[in-house]
Amino acid sequence: MTTLFDVLCVVFFSLFTAVNSSDIKELHVRTVKHGEDVTVECSISSVTKKNVFWYRQSSGKLPQYFAKPYSGNVSYKFVPGFNNTRFSVDHKFSLNINNIREDDGGEYFCGELEGSILKFTSGTHLQFEVEETTCRPTSKPSESCSANMRVFFWLSISRFSILCFMIIIITICYKVLKPRS
Repeated sequence: MTTLFDVLCVVFFSLFTAVNSSDIKELHVRTVKHGEDVTVECSISSVTKKNVFWYRQSSGKLPQYFAKPYSGNVSYKFVPGFNNTRFSVDHKFSLNINNIREDDGGEYFCGELEGSILKFTSGTHLQFEVEETTCRPTSKPSESCSANMRVFFWLSISRFSILCFMIIIITICYKVLKPRS
């Protein structure tokens, strides 16, 4: 549970920390699938993780700090909203996300605090693989594709039946109403 002290520390840290974004050399793009386990590398060469922090920037939002070292640098503490069972940081400062979800997408940055300056060296943009929704003939069609094909088949039969009925009715009407000369 977050204490008032933790919240005040984060606010104080955010207000009085300069961010040096010029150190960001590149933004890696990684395509992921829902439910995958993902590792985001941290390229900071620090010997200790005492001053290494993780940030995420979701689309259209400001960067959000979400992990900091605690307990004598043995482990990381995650802010509320980041499930400790799905997120972890290993001994190389890499961020591990288990069973990734759509709301985990965005840019991830690790930064190192040097004095009062937070330095970022690289980042990773996680984007989700687009799933196709079209049906294609295969040896094993998916259930949703089979259901779509069944509906299409019955709609075609119905349209054909209505067309035949209309032709028969028009022919009968023509024969019955045809003026006799």
